[in-house]
Amino acid sequence: MHASSMENMRECHRRYAADMVAKASSPLKIVDIGGADVNGSYADLFGKPDFDYLAVDLEPGPGVGVVLDDPYALPFPDDAFDLVISGQMLEHCEMFWLSFAEMMRVTKSDGYLFLIAPSSGPIHRHPVDCYRFYPDAYRALAKYADCHLVDLWRDRRGPWNDLVGIFSKTKQKAKRPKTSDDSAAKAINNRFVGSRPPPELSAAQGESRYLDVLAMLHKELEPQSYLEIGVREGKSLALADCEAVGVDPDPDVTATLSEKAEIVRQTSDDFFGWKEHPILEAQPDLVFIDGMHLFENVLRDFMHVEEIAGPHTLVVIDDVLPNLAEQATRERNTGAWAGDVWKIYDCLKRFRPDLQLTLVNSWPTGLLVVGRLKPKNRMLWQKYNPIVGQYVHNDRPPPETVLNRTGAISPNGEEFLTILRSHKRA
Repeated sequence: MHASSMENMRECHRRYAADMVAKASSPLKIVDIGGADVNGSYADLFGKPDFDYLAVDLEPGPGVGVVLDDPYALPFPDDAFDLVISGQMLEHCEMFWLSFAEMMRVTKSDGYLFLIAPSSGPIHRHPVDCYRFYPDAYRALAKYADCHLVDLWRDRRGPWNDLVGIFSKTKQKAKRPKTSDDSAAKAINNRFVGSRPPPELSAAQGESRYLDVLAMLHKELEPQSYLEIGVREGKSLALADCEAVGVDPDPDVTATLSEKAEIVRQTSDDFFGWKEHPILEAQPDLVFIDGMHLFENVLRDFMHVEEIAGPHTLVVIDDVLPNLAEQATRERNTGAWAGDVWKIYDCLKRFRPDLQLTLVNSWPTGLLVVGRLKPKNRMLWQKYNPIVGQYVHNDRPPPETVLNRTGAISPNGEEFLTILRSHKRA
């Protein structure tokens, strides 16, 4: 199970299954075709009490509830399931059109089939690897099974470039959530919830507050446009005296903002994915990324920002220098919490050595300043899934070089001012 597949199935759930759950008086019946737990399972997205989940596969394995005797015959009556889902199965199915027809047969007339398959990528036999799928393939399948292709998108993240299709027996309109309010974004933020952590876990260091460093950036660069991912109380957004956009699905603004500042209540994925805001065409001069404190989120935010950037754009990423290993976990256990954002420096240094990367010794959890962006560079997009697999599934604590802030420069020194002034000339 690669990362973008889980993220795309989560989007299917958000667009189509969430409304069904809200209207249902009992758990929705769902079957996962090819649903063995191989480095992850969609069962995590479709759990009780909202769903009665069943995984089907050709062989016994983790999470498998039914083993098929015939891969092209599902042992269920017509219209048996509210939702039928399948991901990373179709390319391994020699006669995939027969399997597709069976999946539609057991889908209720008012239900959906969520289908994810690769449109590119290397051979990966399991036990065979026969096909890759383009949008017209899903349109052809809908014709073959006499059903409707409700929604369709092709993921730009490699190497698989997932093709995602929503099918139904009845003609329905494609849906997009009215709001991108995200429960994960609410749960993971910089406001500690729960009992007060031990004082020793709240250790912090740095020569200047991160807000003071941002204020200096605004003063030195004099940006004409500013973009911020993760608004929270609005203290950093309030520093902007130019056209400024803050993106946050659940802001709690207490600071006084400029009349030129605007808050967009969306997740950053929706903000960049829906491509509706004018700033996405403006090549913002300064961008501050301080959203979800998880590696994959900050990686996607950076990828999206670079795509809309100009050669002059400067990106600042917060929380790259945790003070303790306990502050660098993917689940929050401390007041001052950096998550595993620290991994982004190593990732960019390894996969994008062409970027200018500057670690700044700011309080409380350090900043990373990134310059020399190249909007046409596709390296991170092409390698997104293996990168996430490498960094997210590696639960090693940050090395001493991170905890000791090795290589981080003073925000008050001449070296940092020289870097900023070179960007201002750009």
